[in-house]
Amino acid sequence: MNGQDVKHKVCLVGSGGVGTIASVVLEKSGRAQVTTVLRTRYAHVKERGWDIKSVDHGTLQSWRPSRVVRTVQEAAMTAAGGKEAYDFVVISTKQLPDKWSLADLITPLITPSRTAIVLIQNGLDIELPLIAAFPANSIMSAVSMIGSATTGPNQVTQIGADVLTIGPHIHDCGGRSRDDQLAKAREFVDMYNAGLRDVTTEACCMFTDDMPTARWHKLLWNSTFNTLCALMRMNVGELQASRGRETLSIPMMWEVLRIAKAAGHTLEESEIHRLAYRLPNDCEYRPSMLLDLECNRPMEIEVILGNPLARADELGVDAPNMKTVYELLKLERWRMDRDQKDQKDL
Repeated sequence: MNGQDVKHKVCLVGSGGVGTIASVVLEKSGRAQVTTVLRTRYAHVKERGWDIKSVDHGTLQSWRPSRVVRTVQEAAMTAAGGKEAYDFVVISTKQLPDKWSLADLITPLITPSRTAIVLIQNGLDIELPLIAAFPANSIMSAVSMIGSATTGPNQVTQIGADVLTIGPHIHDCGGRSRDDQLAKAREFVDMYNAGLRDVTTEACCMFTDDMPTARWHKLLWNSTFNTLCALMRMNVGELQASRGRETLSIPMMWEVLRIAKAAGHTLEESEIHRLAYRLPNDCEYRPSMLLDLECNRPMEIEVILGNPLARADELGVDAPNMKTVYELLKLERWRMDRDQKDQKDL
């Protein structure tokens, strides 16, 4: 059996719009048996599978990965009742360190020195708690550019091509060399691309050996348009047509660029104009943080704004616009928490 015939054991936690498409790709690669952990959608997907409309993969009716479970604890056990040994654990949940510990959640799934952890998540410094919790395991993360969302109890609609950039977060890793950690990340990238081989869009999975800079680059959008659309309850086109792009988004993008530069990560200045003007003013796209706010779901405020601002404070970089938006979103978070508490008390 050659290397491409080996089926890796993969557990995916967080099967929303992004995670479900990732599970489709990994299964299509022929190199992975995917166990998906579902909580609120478990009953629907277990019974009916996923109904998926995808720009990359077409229409998939009643699609299921190899295994669907309700809890991490169930995923951690084999059918015979033994401990499951995963090769990769893929996380595509929201990054909410102010709400819960991701390391605690996935501990039952991790085999020391064997399981590689893949974070398909937003934000800065998201790898640090996992490096601390699992020092002997390879850890990599992915910056995702995709338009995909759940649109019903077992429905996913993907309107934008699946473009991933993946790279390792180099650490001691139980004595493994930098080359070994790079190779593990390339192995995952190759597996993912194998699942995209019949796709005719620009979908692809790209390897980088500089993941920190890639994450700063994603923040040029996530810390600005994503946060402002949520705060103002506007879609992208409305924010742009209102001149908010020029008065707020672009000044915030320059702040992100300056913090990144002070932290040792150079971003091309031309990227500000490209990202700020890539979408038309009639674009109806509603970024993830706006959708979370509208659905009273927790927002990724800390990893998208709080962590970059903490770095700015450490490095002495002024970021007044980002700071103001951060404080206003924290007020929104307080209001949401209060309203949810009031509902529970009724």
